[in-house]
Amino acid sequence: MSYNKILDRDLKQLKDSIEDMILETKVQYAEAFEVIKSGDPNSAEMILDHDKIIDNMQNEFTSTALWKIAKQQLVAKDLRLAVGGILISREIERIADYAKKITKFYVQYKPTKKYTNSIVKMFQIIIDMLDAISAIFEAYSVDNARVVYELEQSLNNEFKEVYKYLIKTLRKVETNEEAEEIGEAMKQVKNLERAGDHLLNVQEIVTFVRTGKFEDASQIQELIEEQMSFTAILEK
Repeated sequence: MSYNKILDRDLKQLKDSIEDMILETKVQYAEAFEVIKSGDPNSAEMILDHDKIIDNMQNEFTSTALWKIAKQQLVAKDLRLAVGGILISREIERIADYAKKITKFYVQYKPTKKYTNSIVKMFQIIIDMLDAISAIFEAYSVDNARVVYELEQSLNNEFKEVYKYLIKTLRKVETNEEAEEIGEAMKQVKNLERAGDHLLNVQEIVTFVRTGKFEDASQIQELIEEQMSFTAILEK
């Protein structure tokens, strides 16, 4: 087998491994979503086992990527995939952890209060962001980046509203048990907000892998506005 074919095979393995991690994390969030809706504590064990799989995938990917960096003379674009992939795998592993934590919260407290609707809504936004990340990794474009950015903004807005509600509720509780539950709920909505931050990081790393440049959210927004202005001019 020629050197180029070996290199192509190695790079495809890295790319496929990242996509598999993203897919497994989407599955984990879908499973956690079912636990939230059903309240079945037995299903929670499945989430914990799945989380271990994702942890192992992250460790295996890091080892594989470092080995390929060491043995192959990678050009800039391919090296970005290997290094960027390590960063992405770490972010994805942390995102998966939040699904495990929120599952534990629902199993322990079995909340039925008003704030659970907001948690479910935030959870769904994370799932939508994972779908968008899959699309942007497969085919990078400003439009795909915009979807991730807009979803993250929606997540932040939802977080602010539910956090205000939880603080107001905390001031009115009468028992330590109620206070403990609200405090834990605040941790979980914060975890979901952090998951959005990690997914935005993934989007920025994918942009780096594809283009060789890091572009933060403000730069993406500028590109979006430029694109919209150009489209408006063409339509006149």
